[in-house]
Amino acid sequence: MSALEKHLITKKESDQLATEYEKTNYAAINAKRPPEKPDSKYYTYDLEILQEYINMIREGMEKMGIKNKGIRITLGKYSDGQFDPRLNPLYKGYQTIFFSPEDMGAAEDTKDNSVKVSTPEELPGLNFGQLCPPY
Repeated sequence: MSALEKHLITKKESDQLATEYEKTNYAAINAKRPPEKPDSKYYTYDLEILQEYINMIREGMEKMGIKNKGIRITLGKYSDGQFDPRLNPLYKGYQTIFFSPEDMGAAEDTKDNSVKVSTPEELPGLNFGQLCPPY
């Protein structure tokens, strides 16, 4: 079995994860939001942009001597105020995800079983995908 195959899931498993999220976390988030403005549920990125970002951080981490390269996906939320002029104004107040490079070789197990990783601060994150809702 390839390393990739160990991480692949079926459509049925994908649906199961999405359903569980909707019943629990998503329901809790939307309980405090106006019914006509539910929070974002999924995020899309153009494959070419995502691949270009992966290539850029891979090359940057190689130049830094990082051997175990990874990518972190973090949940965030756009404020209702000013964030960045590139932000679609319709996305204000919605949760989002953003990507960051990760040095997985810096991982160490802690006594609470969490794993610490290192984010190379010299390399940028990636944001500004599409949110649904509102689209």
